[in-house]
Amino acid sequence: MSSAGMLYVIGSFLIFLAERMFSGNDAVRWPLDLLGVALVVLALVGRARSWSRHPKATQLSLGFFGLSMSSVLFCVAASKDCIAMCGLDAETAKHVVVGLQAMVPLVWFVGALPALAIDATLSASPHSVHPGRLRAALEGGLAVALGLAMLFPLNYLASEYNKRVDYGFFKTTSVGTSTRAAVDSLTAPIRVVLFFPPSSEVLREVRPYFDDLAGANLSVEVMDQTMDPEQAKAWKVKDNGTIVIVKGEGDDEQTESVKLEDDIDKAKKDLRKLDSKVQTALLKISRDKRTVYFTVGHEELYWKSAADDLSNLDFAKKMLEGLNLKVKELSVATGLAQAVPDDAAMVFIVGPKRLFLPEEIKALSDYRERGGALFIAMEPSSGPDDLSDPAVAALAGVGFGDVALLSDKAFLRVTGGPSDRAFVGTNKYSSHESVTTLGKNSAQATFIAPGVGALLELQEHAGKVTNVLKGMPEWWADGNGNYEFDKDAPAAGLDGVLPPPAEKRGGYEIASVATGPAEGGKEWRAAIIGDSTWMSNGILKNQANAVYLVSTVGWLTQDPALTGETETEEDIKIQHTKEGEAMWFYGTSLLMPTLVLLAGMLRVRARRAKGSEK
Repeated sequence: MSSAGMLYVIGSFLIFLAERMFSGNDAVRWPLDLLGVALVVLALVGRARSWSRHPKATQLSLGFFGLSMSSVLFCVAASKDCIAMCGLDAETAKHVVVGLQAMVPLVWFVGALPALAIDATLSASPHSVHPGRLRAALEGGLAVALGLAMLFPLNYLASEYNKRVDYGFFKTTSVGTSTRAAVDSLTAPIRVVLFFPPSSEVLREVRPYFDDLAGANLSVEVMDQTMDPEQAKAWKVKDNGTIVIVKGEGDDEQTESVKLEDDIDKAKKDLRKLDSKVQTALLKISRDKRTVYFTVGHEELYWKSAADDLSNLDFAKKMLEGLNLKVKELSVATGLAQAVPDDAAMVFIVGPKRLFLPEEIKALSDYRERGGALFIAMEPSSGPDDLSDPAVAALAGVGFGDVALLSDKAFLRVTGGPSDRAFVGTNKYSSHESVTTLGKNSAQATFIAPGVGALLELQEHAGKVTNVLKGMPEWWADGNGNYEFDKDAPAAGLDGVLPPPAEKRGGYEIASVATGPAEGGKEWRAAIIGDSTWMSNGILKNQANAVYLVSTVGWLTQDPALTGETETEEDIKIQHTKEGEAMWFYGTSLLMPTLVLLAGMLRVRARRAKGSEK
C-alpha cells in the first residue's frame, strides 16, 4: 500500500472515531475530524499526482475514493438533528437510523477497497500498468468489498431472529409478583435504559426480563455507552453493563442504577438476583421516602453499640433503607411520652427489657387509634433484671408467655451445649397475606427464632387477631429452665397466659397480626412475634427471616409491592460419584482415541487391499 493509501485509511479511521466514539465531546471530536479530513485530502492530492502518467487508473482510483468518502453523508443523515427534522414517529425513526448507520460501513468498504487495490497496483508499477492487472485489481477489491458488505445484513438478521439454546443450569431470574406490583402501582412514566452493546450475551439475558415487565408506565430501550457517551455521562454511566431507571425530565429527572457486568460469566451471580435489585431500584425512584421509628431507651435491640450479632439490628436497618424507608429513633427524649410523630409510617418495638412508662404506652395506643402500624418483637426474660412488658404485647391484642420454647428434635447447633435447643426453626405458616410467600415455599423456607416465646390472644381487646406462625409439634415451654422436657414440671412464668401451667409439647403460636378500626374510617394494623433475635444480624441473613420482615412491613404499610414474591435463581450443582468420574476420564482419554485409531487403521488397510486388487 502506498503512502497515499495509508493516509486515507488513517484519516477515515479518525473521522469514524470522532463521529461514533466522541460525538458528545466537542473538545475531542472536532480536532479528530479536522485531522482526519486533512489526512484524507493529502491522500487524494498524493494520488492525483499520478494523473499524467496513468490518467485512467488515477481517475478510477479517485472516483472510488470519492464514493468511499460519501459514507460520511449517511453518518450525518443518521444524526439526531437530521432525524428530528424529518418529523418521523419513534418506531420509524429507529428503523431509519439503523438503515443509515448500516450504510456507512457498506459504502466505505465498496468505495475504499477497490480504490486501495488500484492504488497498490499503481505503487507496484509506477511507470506502466497493464490493463489486465488494473482490471483484476479493481474486480478483486470490489469482490472483497461486496463480500464484506454481505456480512452486515446477515449479522443484523442473525441478531434480530436469533434463537439461543442454553443447556446449562444457569437461568436469569424472572419477574416476581412484588416487582410487578411495584410497576402496576406506578403513577408516572418510567424509562428503563439498558446500557449494553448489541452483541452482548448479558443483554440477551436481561432484555426478556424487562420486556415482560414493560407496560403502560414502563418503557424499555437499549443504548451503547460507547455510542451514546453524552447521555451516558449525564446519567453517570461509566461503562456498559449498567441498567438505568429514569423518572421525569429536565430538572425533575431522577435516576437509579443497577450495575451488572457486560461479561456473561461475571454477570451470572447478579442476574440470579436481578428481580430483587430491580424491585429495590423501582421502590426508591417511584415512592416518596417514608419514615419508620424504632423505640429506644428500654434496652431494645439496636444498631449502635451492639454487644454481638445477636443483638445488632444494623442489617435490618439497611434492608429497610433499601425499601426506601427512612429509619429514625424514638424515645422519651424525642417525644415518645407525648405522641408518636405524625410522619411515622410504622413503629418498631424490638426486644425491650425494661417496662415502658404509662405515658409511652398511651402515646403508642393513640398512634394506633389514628391508623398507625406497630411491629412488636418480644423477648423472653433471661433473668430477674429483664422484664417482659405485657402492656406492649397488649397493643397487638395478645398476651406473651415469657418462657422460651425449646425443641429436642430439630435445632441449630451453636455452642454444642443444651442451650442450643432454644435455637429453633419452623415452617408452619398460615395463609395470611403477610406470610403468603413463605407459605408457598414452606418446604424450603424455615423461619429461625432463637429463644422464641408463645403468644395467646387476650379475651378482651380491640380489633381482630390472626395467628400467622405456629411452632413445631415437638416444641415445649421450658418452665423450669433446665433445657429438658419434664412432663410434670410446672411452666413457671406463664402467669396464666398459656394454660395448663405445665410443660407440654405442641400447640404454640409464635407470631400474630391484628387489625382494628381507627379514626376517620382508617384501619390500624399491628404485627407481633415472640422473639426479637430473629431480625438480628446473626439470624436475618436466613432467607425466610428476611422475607418475613419485608412482607410483614409491606402488609403493615399496605404496600402490595412488598408482600409478593421476589424471584431468585440458584445453580443446581451436579455431583458425580467417584466411579462416574472415572468412567468419564477413561472414556475421553483412552476409549475414544483408541476407537478413532482403530477406525483409521481399518480404513488404510481397506484402501491398500483395494489397490492391490487393481
